[in-house]
Amino acid sequence: MTHPDKYFGKERVRVMAKEFRALRVPVENLQKKVYSRERVSLDLPLGIGDQGVFEARGKGDVHLEFVLESNPDGIRVTGKIGGWVAMECTRCLEAYQQELDLEVDEFYRRPGLEVVEDIEGRFSLDYEVPEKDAYVIEDEMVDLYVLVNDAIILSLPIKRLCSLECRGLCPVCGENLNRGECGCDREVIDPRWEALKALLKPRGDDDA
Repeated sequence: MTHPDKYFGKERVRVMAKEFRALRVPVENLQKKVYSRERVSLDLPLGIGDQGVFEARGKGDVHLEFVLESNPDGIRVTGKIGGWVAMECTRCLEAYQQELDLEVDEFYRRPGLEVVEDIEGRFSLDYEVPEKDAYVIEDEMVDLYVLVNDAIILSLPIKRLCSLECRGLCPVCGENLNRGECGCDREVIDPRWEALKALLKPRGDDDA
């Protein structure tokens, strides 16, 4: 798992997390009974920007279905992220929606739990191994925003395109070429060949 702080500053992630209060789940009672479970189901309008996931009212339509299970070392979160998230095409800069169908299986360790490393597979698959970049329970709360942000960002393609056939913008006038030709001369010629191009032009009647 790659922690989102690698992509966005820690302070920025914290600020955005506060905007999604519905994703901050209290787990004080859940932790009192080991292996007890709690279901979290949410529908959120989400979009993707330069700073990660944000609330995009009237655009994205994302459904979250998670199960939180208490553990002696923390809280395990499993479930799915599905629906559509609002994005911007990197070629034509037009808004479009990207489909999501993601599986989630992450662990929030309790504060103060010693971080260990699994060397040569000495831990069984049933044993929760707190990793250095694992999520942490803070103030008796599990902040699902950071998990959701991380899962969605890591699932997206490097080039975010509205379609594989997207023609992008005209480098001359900036017109969206998906809507049709703009009439600009977009031929790029090496300046070293400009003189040769002039010699190859058809001569007019005055030059005959």
